[in-house]
Formats: sequence, C-alpha cells, structure tokens
Amino acid sequence: MATNAAWFLGYFLLAVFSLLSLLYLYVASAFKYFEKRRIPYEPATFAIGNLWPVLSMKKSYNDFVFDLYKKHRTKKLVGIFQFFRKSVLIIDRELLRSVLVRDFQYFDGKSLHYNKELEPLTAHLFSLGGQQWKVLRAKITPLFSSNKTKGMFPIFIDAAHKLSEYVSQITEKNDEIECKDLFTRFSVDVTTSTAFGLDIDVASDKAATFKEMAGSIFSPSLGSMYRNSLWFYGGFIAKTFNLRIIPKKTHDFFFNLAKDTVEYRETNGNNRNDLLQPLIELKQGAKSGDEGINMTIEELAAQAYMFVLAGYETTSTALNFFLYEMAMNPEVQERIHAEVDAVEEITYDTLAGMEYLDMALDELHRKHAQLGFLSRTCTKDYQVPGTDYVIERGTEVLVSVQGLHKDPELFPEPERFIPERFSKENKGKIKPFSYMPYGEGPRYCAGQRFAQLMVKTGLAVMMKRFSVQTSPRTPNPMRYDPLAITLAAAGGMWLRLVDRQRV
Repeated sequence: MATNAAWFLGYFLLAVFSLLSLLYLYVASAFKYFEKRRIPYEPATFAIGNLWPVLSMKKSYNDFVFDLYKKHRTKKLVGIFQFFRKSVLIIDRELLRSVLVRDFQYFDGKSLHYNKELEPLTAHLFSLGGQQWKVLRAKITPLFSSNKTKGMFPIFIDAAHKLSEYVSQITEKNDEIECKDLFTRFSVDVTTSTAFGLDIDVASDKAATFKEMAGSIFSPSLGSMYRNSLWFYGGFIAKTFNLRIIPKKTHDFFFNLAKDTVEYRETNGNNRNDLLQPLIELKQGAKSGDEGINMTIEELAAQAYMFVLAGYETTSTALNFFLYEMAMNPEVQERIHAEVDAVEEITYDTLAGMEYLDMALDELHRKHAQLGFLSRTCTKDYQVPGTDYVIERGTEVLVSVQGLHKDPELFPEPERFIPERFSKENKGKIKPFSYMPYGEGPRYCAGQRFAQLMVKTGLAVMMKRFSVQTSPRTPNPMRYDPLAITLAAAGGMWLRLVDRQRV
C-alpha cells in the first residue's frame, strides 16, 4: 500500500514538474518573439512581461510608456510584452506618420476590451475598431460641428458662473482648497447637461451622486487600476471569465439615466440643444444623405457614457493643472488676467479673441498630456518602411504622447511652462507628429472643438474672478498618481484661490 502511494506521489510530482517545465519553455519561447525577428525589444519578466513597474504601483501606465520612450528614443521602435501580449512602441516620427495616417488601413483596430452583452456601455467609439468603428464614427462626428458646439456655449458659460460662485463661497472659509474635487463639480454640471440633458446644481445631492458614479470609474484606487488593466490589456481574461470593467452599480446608473431620458423626450416630444438630442434622432432613423441610420438604445447609451469618459475627467484635470501652472508661473498668470480683464463680459466672441489663453492651453496640453499614450492594433501584417521589420497582425502599437511632448529635442526645456511656444510666430516651427494632445489621423478626437471651448470657458470665468497662489501643500515638484489612468496629482492638488472681487 505504502509502495503504491509512493509511486503515485512520484508520478504526480513528475507530472507537475513536466507541466511547469513545458510552461517555462513556452513562456521563454514566447518572450523571444522580438529577438527571433531582430526587432529591438525590452527584456521581459516571466509571466508579466514588462508591466512590473505598473503592477507594483511604482509608475502610472503613462509614465511606464514615457520611460520606455526615453530609454529607446534613438530607435524607430521597440518591442515590449504586456503579460504575453506583444506590443510595439513607435518612436520615430516619420513612422508615426505612416502608422497613424498614411497606412492607417493597417492600424484601424483597437485592443480595448468591450462586451456588448454583459456591459453594453463598453461598446463605445473609443473601444471599437475596424468597420464597426468606421460606421459609428460617421454617426458621431456631426455632433461636434462648429455650429452645434457654438450652440452649447450657453451651457458652458452658465456652468462656469455657477462654479465661480461656489468657489467664492468656499474660499471665504478655507485658506487652501483641494482643487481636483472642486473642479469635478464643473465637469458634473457640463457633462450631465450636454450628455444627458439634466440641470444639476454643482452643490446639490444629485451632483454628489453623479460624482460618486463617475468617481468609481476614474478614482485612483486598486479597484480602478484592476478594471482599467482588464480594459487595456486583459481583454482575454475579462472575456474568458465574463468579468466586468465597469462596476455594475455604475453601469446600471448611466444606462438607466440615458434610457429614461430618451423615453421621456420621445414620449413628451421634448427637444434640447445638447449632445443627446442628435443621438435620439439617429435612434429614430435620421438620414445621412439618402441613407437612413438607426441606432439602438444600447448604442445610444454607450455613446452617452463615452461623453462622460471623454469629458468628465479631462475637463476637471485641465482646470486643475492649469491653475497649478498659474500658481507656479505668476508672470503667465498676470498676462492671463490682463487678457480676461480687457473684456467686460465673457461671450463666445470675446472668448475667441483671447489668444494668450489659447497659447497657455496648448502649452498645458503639451506639458500635462491628459492621456499620455495612444494605442492601435495592427489588423494585417505591416512591413516597416526602410527596414526588415514586420509588425504582425494582432500586435498592439503604442505611441508615447508624453514622450514626444517632453522630448528636449522637440521642445527645449520641456519641464518649463512656456505658452510662447504656441504663438503665431512659433507655432509653425513645431515639428510634425511631435504634438498630438487629441491624437492624429482618422482616429483624431472628434470632440476636440467641444472640449477646447468647454475648458476655455471655465478657465476664462475662473481667471477673471480669482488669482491663484501656492499653499504649503502644493505639489512641488509635481508627481503623478501611479494608480490613475489619466493625470492626477499624487496627494491631491492643493492651491490658494483668492477672490479678486474681495481684494
């Protein structure tokens, strides 16, 4: 009996050892992918590839890609592994032009995970690729025409004035303010109004509920990091085990919000000048030329959710970091104050004439790129021009926007905040494919004009009312939170806001 048990244990251990050996050989072979093809690459760690700095929370994903760019900046491209998924970081700007524009038909895919059945909201424009993306993009782009964007200016200016009054009340009681939380209120007001047709006061309980739901997506936390990891490079795991990348409570909140709003408007015949109304018209079979276009309620809700993804966090982050740069660069702040003070009232037309504010915003997006990387998926084998390299179908392609924006050969003294880089005289000197805060090529952000007007309106109103100063807790030097997928200051953004009307 004992002999049989010993034999069984021996065979069991041998089987385990054999399986582990086979697994090791498979992984070792997989990680030699780039070496076999003589493509420059970053050596990988067993099982997790090159992601240890991110998984150990030492770096944000933005900084991880940025550091790869700096390390390999003399190369055309470099191969990396995200777990077992092979990816290529494109560094050479001429190759960037080919990947993002000239040869876009090879790179029109996306590797972001979505699940239409489990989570309909995940099947939005950001995540889709190929023909699905092309069809949906054609439906969405007209929503952001110059006339439609101009028509939403009253929503922006109203939200900005409400924010200004709220901040004035806060500064009476507080010597310093954590600005990230403050400016999410402006984002809540604008996002709920434009994407869902709701009027929510920045200080109301409804605003707090919306903040809670949106915060569950964006807040720097282990839960958000886990879900974003599944979204960006764990799609196979999420699909295999039917895992969610949006908390169910959050998903149901936004889906039902869109569904209920659509039903109310259709039942009562209500129309409103916002982003949701054209989507409703598409759902009802609006025509593009002679072709009728239909959008399901699931598709509609997904795009409304995308407006939250695109607008909520980026708007508050832009306001946040802009005021930080004003506090750190008082000479720039002085010029901004002079420009906004030169007009009696901030209107669509007076805002358009604020050239220095435009320059400062362009410099903000250079120094603090809100999404520091772009990603595409190669959809058919691509011969890299002038080399023997082939980017094979299914390979993810990355671009370090942060790397380009902070490359000293492209932007001298990259850590300084210099709006004059974007003056009329200097803007034409910026090298092609070195500055891309909204992406490049056919996947260029359709809502750029909308986003710029929204942020510029909020900033003009805030700078006309307040001056900004550092406080003892103002981050210096700036360090980004490694748990955040978008930009966030580690430890919060603490500043002093002084009401100029009370001085």
